[in-house]
Formats: sequence, C-alpha cells, structure tokens
Amino acid sequence: MFANAGRLAALTAEGHRVVGVIATGGEAGELHATGDPSEALIRRLQKYEHALDRLGASSWQWLEPGAEWVDLPSGPHVADADPGRLRAAVDRLLTEHDPHAVLTVGADGLTRHPDHIAVGRAVRAAVRDRSLDGGAWGARLRRADVDAGAELARRFAAGRPIGSGRVRGTSAELAVFDVTAQTATRRAALDAYADGLGTRTLGELIGAADRIGDSLLLRAVFDAGDWRTENYERLDAAR
Repeated sequence: MFANAGRLAALTAEGHRVVGVIATGGEAGELHATGDPSEALIRRLQKYEHALDRLGASSWQWLEPGAEWVDLPSGPHVADADPGRLRAAVDRLLTEHDPHAVLTVGADGLTRHPDHIAVGRAVRAAVRDRSLDGGAWGARLRRADVDAGAELARRFAAGRPIGSGRVRGTSAELAVFDVTAQTATRRAALDAYADGLGTRTLGELIGAADRIGDSLLLRAVFDAGDWRTENYERLDAAR
C-alpha cells in the first residue's frame, strides 16, 4: 500500500479491475489502540478497505481463506509457512483472476518484515516463468531516498529513534513509474491508513506521535524524495 498506491490508482484509472490481497489482518499495527486482537483485526481491515476505496480498487480477498496466520507476536506467522504452500496460494489467485499486472513488495519486503518478504518471494516464484501484459512488480525504495527521509525526520524528532531500523532501501537499478496524476490519491489512501498520514505536515505528524515508526519514516521518505514517482523491480519474465 505504501509504495505501490500510485501505480494501483493508475491501473484503476486506466479501467482495470483491481483486487487487493492480504495474508494477515495486520493486527500488530492496531495493538497500541486496543489490547484485543479481535478488535485490532477489525480496526485494521476497516482502514485497509477505506484505503482501497480511495485508490479505486473493487474488492479484496485473503491470500488463503481460512489460513491460521496472524500478525501477532505469538504467531503463527506467514514467514514460518511452507514456501510451497504460499506459492500455491499465489498460483490459485493468478489462475482465478488472470491479471493484467501484479503489484507486491520487492526482495526486501520494503520494510524487511519477515511476512512481507515471504509473500514477495512466493509471488516472485509464481510469476517467474510468466509474462504478464502489465508486468509483475515488486515495490522498492532507493537507499538515497531512505537516507534523505531519515535525515528529514530527524529535524522534527528531537533525538527520538526513527523507525525500526529495517527500512534501508537499495542501490540496485529500478524501474521508475510516473504517478504524478495520482499524488493526491496516494495521500488520501495514507490518510485512510492513519489520520493525516498523507496530508498533515511531517512536523505535525512527528510532533504528535508517541513513537516514530516505519509509517512515519516512509512518509518522510516520500517528502524527501519524490511523490511523483514509484520504484519497482520486475518479477515476471519481461517480454
């Protein structure tokens, strides 16, 4: 969502039907607001749905309906699942939807979250020998943009730690997509994820935050870099 919202919105604007896919409910991101995992799941799914609405997506579904995976310290975690099982789940979705394009995270999971990395690997394995008309793409951040974003955040952080330390970016050559026309939509989707995350100033957001997590670091990366572009590595067999 953070690094491919612009491309997703562009595809909907082109008339493509976009379906979101998630492996867990992202409960961990809501535990600061509620100690109840069930309530955390409801809160996060509502935010996900609102963000997808703003991007023009038609619907969302689970990577594997009924799977036991959760985004909680106790697990079970997607990262611990059999890679073959994850690939089979992706294969089923590819067969079901026959997509024009696929968007996911790149090799580092964007934030090096183990679950993100596991899903990204499964998508890469499933599309490796395919050639999609619109391509299969893994979102990445440029290392220079991450460094610049961290430096920008430090101006408002008053010495507080910034991020998890897992967001590092890459110096590899990446494909660049122009998403200038989707800038406002990207900001609106971030607002749905967290109040004001896309539209309030970075200084306001950091000043009001109990901690400066990866979400705020990514916002700083966008401010320091370029809201008009998104960077990707290609995962499928390019024509």
